[in-house]
Amino acid sequence: MVATPEALLTSVLILLSPLFLALPLSLGWRWWVGTEPEHEHYREKIRRVLDAGIPLRRYRAELDAEARRFLIDPERQARIESDLLHPLRMQHFILLPSLIVWPVLGFFAAIIAIPLMPVLRAIEWVLIDKRALSLVAKIIQGITRWEIIGIPRLDDGAKELDRVLISVHRLPITVFLGLFAYLVVLYLPLDARGILLLSGAVYIVLVSITSVVRAATANALVFADPTTRRLTPMDAFVEDALGPLVGVGLVFLLSRQLLYGSQLRTDDLFGDPVVFSLSVLLVLYTATIIGVTVELGFFRSRAASVRRAFQNQMVEYYDPTLYLFTRNLGSLRISPLMPLSEWLERGEVFEFESDDTSD
Repeated sequence: MVATPEALLTSVLILLSPLFLALPLSLGWRWWVGTEPEHEHYREKIRRVLDAGIPLRRYRAELDAEARRFLIDPERQARIESDLLHPLRMQHFILLPSLIVWPVLGFFAAIIAIPLMPVLRAIEWVLIDKRALSLVAKIIQGITRWEIIGIPRLDDGAKELDRVLISVHRLPITVFLGLFAYLVVLYLPLDARGILLLSGAVYIVLVSITSVVRAATANALVFADPTTRRLTPMDAFVEDALGPLVGVGLVFLLSRQLLYGSQLRTDDLFGDPVVFSLSVLLVLYTATIIGVTVELGFFRSRAASVRRAFQNQMVEYYDPTLYLFTRNLGSLRISPLMPLSEWLERGEVFEFESDDTSD
């Protein structure tokens, strides 16, 4: 069966439909965050502090006073700060229509979400309790010869950010892994039921590993490469590795299936580009619901303890120093503060010396 041009065009339009829905959602989000002059003024204040490399905790009192002066309520403050620290982009908004269809897809999502939680705990036991992740970090450090240091995260001291917004910011990789698993398994010589079962199993393993790794590396640890004068936070290192791999893989797999699907598979179900495109949307929105479940069931309950355990393991291996990396009047400065172990004992809080960065 050879796909007709009309079928290919229809399938492409189906795949692009989430993008069409995302455009008005992104505009609505911009309005909800705040577009008034006073909102832009406060946004600029936050940006100047972040550009200086100073955690928001240092200027929390001054920023709150500035918000009160311009009659900006705390909820608006949190949204503006969240938009700068964890910006939502087009890939986030294409997932939001799943909120409309979740009553229909909730049953399918539950089939995967129920076994996902014990697998997540098992992966956590291997990576964190048995120190497999810290061993991987040691291997990376040994190969690259990078130093491991600590630099406070810039969102330290931010207003109580809306947890929903933070979860949405983290969601795309979790969701696209599900679509990636489906498209890879789709090329195996299995029937429709076998494809769904195997892709669900592969997705459970992939999302469990990536969720534990992302939770563990959302910390102050940084890879420092003196040779190239580069500082790479561990969480950025993980995101930079996952994002392009999943993104490029999805584009390649989607394109190949649309162009050669009828030649790769002889059955009528997945060889039809229209049916394939509809199945992609089904998997996309089902994976979004599963991703929300991961956020509620893992990141809100286990992420903090996973992060602390991994940091403590790195302290045991390397005893890194905590630095403050700042910029002032065009000059960059990296200043040692204290051993990272001491900072952890203080609850990851310390007092900053007074300066005029936010003025």
